[in-house]
Amino acid sequence: MPGRHAAPAGPSFYRDLLTLLGGIVAVAIIVYFGLSALSTTEGPGTDDPTTTAASATTVPVTTTRATTTTTTTTAPTTTTATTVAVRTPSEIVVVVLNGVGVAGLAAEVSTRLEELGYQTLEPGNYEPVLSQSLILYAAGFEAEAFELAAEFPDAQVQASSDADEDADIVVVLGESYEG
Repeated sequence: MPGRHAAPAGPSFYRDLLTLLGGIVAVAIIVYFGLSALSTTEGPGTDDPTTTAASATTVPVTTTRATTTTTTTTAPTTTTATTVAVRTPSEIVVVVLNGVGVAGLAAEVSTRLEELGYQTLEPGNYEPVLSQSLILYAAGFEAEAFELAAEFPDAQVQASSDADEDADIVVVLGESYEG
């Protein structure tokens, strides 16, 4: 007969052993997370997506994000500037037409253009009366027409296939002319 002081060996021993080991593991986990919380540079309540604050402990949460990388290859853009040499006024033939009906106006403007160095043809009249002045240019004289347009700020500049065949540029004075 065994003595009163000796505990019988049985399932209670193993239960007590498991309880002891479970306690040790629980304390180790609490210490681990406590030290992890103290070693981070950011405190609780920050916007760090890897931690969540819960009263006195911080529990790490792992998030997985899918990322897609797209590589686009583009060829470098090359811009080529073409400089067009603008002819001097002495190389340009201009005819002035009166589209207003004021006697002598086309002759007066022709004289002014001659003084600027342009070659001028005999001025003439234009029918019907125009409300806005026009500068019509032959093929290849676009730059020169826009340069001449500085003298006629009210004029509309247009290409013309049926302009005077002897003139490079035709100036048609309209009612908008304030020369």
